[in-house]
Amino acid sequence: MSNGSVPTVGVNLTWLDPGVVGGSEEYTIRLLRAVSDLDPREFRLRLYGRRALFRRYPDLIDRYGVAVMPGHAYGKGWRIVLENSWLATASSPDSVVHHAGGVVPLIRWQTPIVTVHDLQPLDLPDNFGPLKRLWLEAMLPHSVRAARLVICPSRFTADRLADRLGVPEHKLRIVYHGHAAPTVPVGAADEDHARGPRTDHDPAPEVHRGSGSGAGPVPSDGRPYVLLPAIAYRHKRHRDIIDALAPLDDVGLVMTGRPGPETDSLRAQVRRLGMEERVHMPGRVSEQELDELYRRALALVFPSEYEGFGNPALEAMANGCPALVSDSGSLPEVVADAGVVVPTGSVAAWRQAIVELRAKPELARDLAERGRRRASDFTPERAARQLVGVYRQALRLPLSPDET
Repeated sequence: MSNGSVPTVGVNLTWLDPGVVGGSEEYTIRLLRAVSDLDPREFRLRLYGRRALFRRYPDLIDRYGVAVMPGHAYGKGWRIVLENSWLATASSPDSVVHHAGGVVPLIRWQTPIVTVHDLQPLDLPDNFGPLKRLWLEAMLPHSVRAARLVICPSRFTADRLADRLGVPEHKLRIVYHGHAAPTVPVGAADEDHARGPRTDHDPAPEVHRGSGSGAGPVPSDGRPYVLLPAIAYRHKRHRDIIDALAPLDDVGLVMTGRPGPETDSLRAQVRRLGMEERVHMPGRVSEQELDELYRRALALVFPSEYEGFGNPALEAMANGCPALVSDSGSLPEVVADAGVVVPTGSVAAWRQAIVELRAKPELARDLAERGRRRASDFTPERAARQLVGVYRQALRLPLSPDET
């Protein structure tokens, strides 16, 4: 039971280690902010998370009631202990608890719902250490069985949950990512519209050099570049794009995102191919810097072999950047007919797609326009209404027409 007459939905964010969990962090924070902007009156939210989370996003404290997990430094084992003890007790007054990180604790007092961002631990187990893999192989099936409703960010993930874990369709709810229209500096939108997207003389902007820099300067000589924004994990397949660009002396590459397991090998690949002057790895950049990189890029290249949603595709389309994506996971679902879908792992196909876009400005303009229209279907407000609808269903409250 919740305190008072208004039911409370607890949101378990104790899994969210800021700057580490990638797209699921952006998805979750954007959703929570958008739900707050809707200001639902039939229930209220209470957030449970780490001290570092609320330091990183202090506006969450202003928007919602929060409870801070005890302690300052947490190994995964200690965090699991606290989820099954402190969180279970602290959230006991809530009517429903939304476990937004994919796992429902074994010990809990209230009805759970769960967000499963993807089934990568089961579908690509080699990407995980043995302990984490064993833990998730046990806990993911438990979590979807225990949950009243299971939220996922794409039809692809929903289908994987049904096929791999037998989740019945009546429990599945899709809440897509949302991305607000980017803020464009005064005059920039008109300038971009006048010249068309991506000309031969759009140099890469200078960006903040984060801890991942070290593969040469940002191209600034008028050479167009493609953008790959992703942490350097093996399944993101950065290496395919480097190989595809190797013989294309007139195209550069910017790879953003914090260092990952593949960073050192990618730097070695760049050196081996003599591409130091054309490849830049600035590390994690600000949202404003990333938007600027999108706006000036020849294209987004996103060769990942597995995505539960694929935020970069949506971000690119919102910024009018042509999206070239792999044919894996949810990416074809996200771009639909507004992007170019390339066979996963085919270096030759990636090279051909980049060459064609480079040679056909009219294709780039068409993709940019279609991408903007497609991105307008994925607004934070729409995603928030979908989530509010899930909360109302979990609380057995009636839905409004735009939440069904």
